[in-house]
Amino acid sequence: MTSWKVLAVSAFGAALMAGSGTAHAQKRGGDVIVAMTQAPPSIDAQITSAQVARNVNLHIYETLYARDENAKPVPELAEGVKISDDGKTYVFPIRQGVKFHNGKELDADDVVASLERYRKLGASPTLLAAVDTIKATGPLEVTITLKAAQSTFLDNLSSPRAPIAIYPAEEAAKPANQINYIGTGPFKFVEYKPDSHVKIARFDGYVPNPKATGRDGLAGKKEVFIDSVTWRFMPEAGARSAAFEAGEVHLVETIDGPTAKRLEANKNNVVYKALPFSFQVIKFNHAQPPGNDVNFRRAVMTALDMEEIMAIAFPDIYQLDGAWLYPKAAFHMDPGEAYNKADLAAAKALLAKSSYKGEKLTFMIDNIRPNIDTATVVQQRLKEIGINVELSVADWPTVSKIGFTDEGWNFWAHGFGIEPYEGPASVMAPWVNGLSQRKKDEKIDSLAAALNAEMDEGKRKQIFADFQKHVYDDAVAIKAGNYGLFQVATAKLKNFTPYRIPRMWGVTLEP
Repeated sequence: MTSWKVLAVSAFGAALMAGSGTAHAQKRGGDVIVAMTQAPPSIDAQITSAQVARNVNLHIYETLYARDENAKPVPELAEGVKISDDGKTYVFPIRQGVKFHNGKELDADDVVASLERYRKLGASPTLLAAVDTIKATGPLEVTITLKAAQSTFLDNLSSPRAPIAIYPAEEAAKPANQINYIGTGPFKFVEYKPDSHVKIARFDGYVPNPKATGRDGLAGKKEVFIDSVTWRFMPEAGARSAAFEAGEVHLVETIDGPTAKRLEANKNNVVYKALPFSFQVIKFNHAQPPGNDVNFRRAVMTALDMEEIMAIAFPDIYQLDGAWLYPKAAFHMDPGEAYNKADLAAAKALLAKSSYKGEKLTFMIDNIRPNIDTATVVQQRLKEIGINVELSVADWPTVSKIGFTDEGWNFWAHGFGIEPYEGPASVMAPWVNGLSQRKKDEKIDSLAAALNAEMDEGKRKQIFADFQKHVYDDAVAIKAGNYGLFQVATAKLKNFTPYRIPRMWGVTLEP
């Protein structure tokens, strides 16, 4: 006979309501216009891990489990879970009466089809790599069996990085980017114009989690008081600020420090600060020379001055921290002297041992200022040790597509934010099977497998320490530091609090 433990439905902390109760007295209505840096590469939530996509998609779609304010997995479309004592069988009762935006009621078949689709097409397939079978064991019950016990399974299910979104079964049967954008979230899709905006509208048929007491991270009680949100794509920082000052947008997702100081002086504006929000990461393409040469990668890492990069790319809102988790994370570990060597002489010596012969290398970045600044600083620094780097700038959809192929780039800099928020397994996952570095790394694959299987927290911490050491020893990729975001909103936007995405549930807009 199988023995079980029941994971009760987590209490959604009343202390994290962020004032949502006050919104009941506010007038409903209004179209909130948000200026963000890029167009989402897709509104098919399962297949993209882009931050700009999460901004929109996590309003439209929901998952079985989500993350609360402290990144802990809590039930969302599931009522809870019953886990067998051997840790290999998970039984999820599905919330009754939840509706999709097309009016269809959510059932177990939708969940099964969505999870099976993610196993085939998902942007982070390792999240479900431990799954053996997924079955509907009742109209509102899904049973998942694992090949082996996995300590991170609920973490994986609740990952917002490339969310395991639940779609209607008929949509889940479709290929990537060919679905109708139908979810169970508090907002429904209206239109997407890739050169302009995405518009979403309040879903009046939304069924909030009855156990939730208020806004709580990416979970909680998602009450919507505004009519709609228009996400405008504005890559130019100056254009975003100008549109805000002209009253054309209500919230700017990110602004620079000097602009934040200037706008904060106006009592009609509210400036928010979120730090840390992300790492700045510089990737090597291990599939192409000289990125396949460890001495070359070590030379680059040794040459770079991380404070120079962060101070120029993220003035007024950065932290020098080489750990591959955020400072308050349980497994945060200082890498010591391995971080920020900034030693040009040592870098030249390493470069001399490498296969690099002076050829021109491509540093690929999208067209937002901090990434361009990062690439420019790296370009100039590497020139001092004899590495010839050419910058290649494109929009985010183009860059993010090329960056997951083996050709067309040697370096790539971008933010790495959601993974350290989620924890060690999520930080490791993008490097498993060579996904981000474009060449399998057997040690990373082995450590990731060990972390997922290990139930003892102390041993898990050591495994992650070994991973971080390997990233530095082998120069798998480079972490420059932590950065934050300045966000600015009109004072008319009430009850907004910054988080991993600009949450538009719980807010109101004064006329």
